Amino acid sequence: MKKAINILVTLLSVVALAASCEKAPAVSEGIVAEWQLTEMTGYAAADLPEVYVDFKADLTFEIYQKVGDVLRYRRYDGTYAVEGELVKGEYSDGENWGCTYKASFEADGAILVLTALETDKSGNVVSEGEVCKYTKASLDQKEKDAADVVTRSGEETSRRFL
Repeated sequence: MKKAINILVTLLSVVALAASCEKAPAVSEGIVAEWQLTEMTGYAAADLPEVYVDFKADLTFEIYQKVGDVLRYRRYDGTYAVEGELVKGEYSDGENWGCTYKASFEADGAILVLTALETDKSGNVVSEGEVCKYTKASLDQKEKDAADVVTRSGEETSRRFL
């Protein structure tokens, strides 16, 4: 009887532990949301550019960013792809993102962490670069509607944040 109780207690403990350890969502599912840049390597919170990214289920994205002294957001769009934990994309003007990113999640999927990967000509990862953390948040629709739409690389003077 004592042995049966010990086995039962052990099984209940294992079940309780398994229930408390939630898995992070798969990148392909968890990334689909609207995100606001909240932390970035090399930037103090006060100097952080205003960046919102909307990763859509149809593998398209929109970025709204306000960098420097501009009065309105600039809007960029394009497509993205997820391969395991790697995310890469292309803007609608045909220009690739600045790099491929390794994506992960914190806080049960509420924070998206994108780590820039430097690769060689063969596509092999050489090193990891800046880390950006995004929290689920939406830009106000009025701000989206007033954004300057950038359709070609030559139209912009500021850095794209993907």
